[in-house]
Amino acid sequence: MLYQMQGLFTANDLMIMLVVLFTVTFLPLVLCFFRKRESVRFVSMIVFVIYLLGNLSLTLLNREAVTWSTLVLNPGNDLKNAFYLDLGVVGLVRELLDLNVQGALSQVHVESYFMAREVLLNILLYFPMGFLLPFVFKNLRGHIFFITLIGFLCSLATELAQLYFHLGVFQVDDILLNTIGTLIGALAGVILTAIWKIK
Repeated sequence: MLYQMQGLFTANDLMIMLVVLFTVTFLPLVLCFFRKRESVRFVSMIVFVIYLLGNLSLTLLNREAVTWSTLVLNPGNDLKNAFYLDLGVVGLVRELLDLNVQGALSQVHVESYFMAREVLLNILLYFPMGFLLPFVFKNLRGHIFFITLIGFLCSLATELAQLYFHLGVFQVDDILLNTIGTLIGALAGVILTAIWKIK
């Protein structure tokens, strides 16, 4: 699986992802490491605002209007077109529950590199939102469901705006993948804010 993923992203994609992941995840971690916990929330807020501007720029502000707009309402279609699972979803989950990660990954094959790239980028796009919200807002700490709901609503609003202003295609899968990214980020953010007792 990992071997198949080589060449999936361009050098520019990888550079952008590394910069985003560094600023979003490692900056708060570095501050915690140096026991600057009082600065973490303030720095996280600045990073969060920059992330929101980047997200809006990528999904809405820098897009040109098209003459047509459409709805793609078949959930799971992107995942099905991107990956083939030897054991199916149930078999993959069973392998993961048995903590056989290597075995699980060996059962996953890339069907379409373009679609696999789209799936992974849609997940990564909303990971920072889930990760940063617990650092920025105290009342969201420990509330993974509400953080994930915020990510879902933001993604839904983006897709509706793309549809209304003819800036792209309304895709249920984009909302699903963005929500998954938010959930993964929320799990990491909630755990880390609890461990470090961020003020």
